[in-house]
Amino acid sequence: MNNKGLILKVSFVLSFIVLSIGINAQNLRIEGVGKDIGEKTVRLISVEDNLTGLEKEIARTKIEKDDSCFKFSLTISNTSLMKIRIESFDYIFVAQKGASYKMRILPFNFNVSDTLNTLFYKIPLPIIIESSTDNNLNGKIFSIDSTIDQYVLENNREILFFGNKKVIQVLKNMVNSLVDSNDSQYVKDYAYYSFEQIEYASKTKSDKKIKAELFFDKPILYDNIGYMNCFESVYGNYFTFGNKTFSDRILDRWLENNNYFSLIDSLGRDTLLKNEVFRELVFLRGMKEAYYSQIYEPYYIVKMIEKFISQTKFPQHKQIANNLLELFEEKSFSGGKSKEFSLKDINNNYITLDKYKGKKLIISFVKLNEPVCLRELEIMHGFVDTLSTNFNFLTITCDKSLDALYNFLVNSKVGVKYKWDFAHFDNKWDLLESYNVVVFPTFILIDEKGYIVQNPMRKPSEGSLIPFIPRK
Repeated sequence: MNNKGLILKVSFVLSFIVLSIGINAQNLRIEGVGKDIGEKTVRLISVEDNLTGLEKEIARTKIEKDDSCFKFSLTISNTSLMKIRIESFDYIFVAQKGASYKMRILPFNFNVSDTLNTLFYKIPLPIIIESSTDNNLNGKIFSIDSTIDQYVLENNREILFFGNKKVIQVLKNMVNSLVDSNDSQYVKDYAYYSFEQIEYASKTKSDKKIKAELFFDKPILYDNIGYMNCFESVYGNYFTFGNKTFSDRILDRWLENNNYFSLIDSLGRDTLLKNEVFRELVFLRGMKEAYYSQIYEPYYIVKMIEKFISQTKFPQHKQIANNLLELFEEKSFSGGKSKEFSLKDINNNYITLDKYKGKKLIISFVKLNEPVCLRELEIMHGFVDTLSTNFNFLTITCDKSLDALYNFLVNSKVGVKYKWDFAHFDNKWDLLESYNVVVFPTFILIDEKGYIVQNPMRKPSEGSLIPFIPRK
């Protein structure tokens, strides 16, 4: 064999090895089929950790017009909560590392979003798992949740008001009967902590006793949503009114001075938080609680988390802390950087945020079939000429089709008078997620450099534009 032939043979062998490694590394496989999903985008969303709830799109596929199937093959590091997302509709399931899933989307009217705000009134995507290799993990979770929810609904006063131990014991027996020796440890732990969450709420035991039973010197089950939901119930409000070691005022001072060590040492004075690993988990949950409480300055909380990242020696906690920072930044809240986008107007021109740099920008997200949106556009129209020296205006229409925008601007007697920029959201549902658009209309004020000043901004009918009128 000549040298050229030898090189080709070696290259082929190496390529085969690399390809084989890549195939074997893909430890999660999802296949799905559904009616009327042609031309739709199917997104696979992963919840990065069960404390922050940070969502990341890890895969997407655009279905061909006449097709009805989708498929994902990828690598995940652990059993994770995931979502199949089409437009604003989600199917939530637990994806087991190393498992394969065959799913079916049941008949569903995606056009319901034309008449109902499905960003606010969440409608689940109707999917069933026809087969899987996860030992019926999701079926067991569904059975446990359904049993607990139905029983608590029927006996809520006996459980939550009177703490009836006999009634609670019946529920415990019911949950235990759903688990057998063939179930995975994940299912067993899920059942245990899901029930204990109800027992904690019933107050049949002292807080200290049940906290000790659940968490003291026990393994931290980061990936188990039953464990983390129970942890959330017990320690979700620990910083604001769940502890006796520091007050809101003291915490505010520690945050302002970036005094991480005083804060973490104070947590350690709680005898149930002697374990360093669990104490840090409570700290991380407390930072999320503090950030969203609107009591403390967000800047100081971010700096405290950055200080924590430089101090912790636990890689998983460092990742959770980084996820917290990403969670705070990824949504276009007030003070954050506005999310970039590229949308088309009715003339097929692309509109991006760069066009508006140098002036303040008011973005309005609307639906043209909603009277309240049309009323706000009409009111805003009365201010545009007066404010145009210092402000740009952009309206993003969120109707299904670009045709609705064309008809509004060209064929209607109302729309022809609106001379500022209009663009269609092009079914980019992730754009609405980034800007936290859940109701229509939503107004957002962005400064000259692209940073968000107000999100949401008050509507024009609420007088939001009056302070910006130049004084003569």
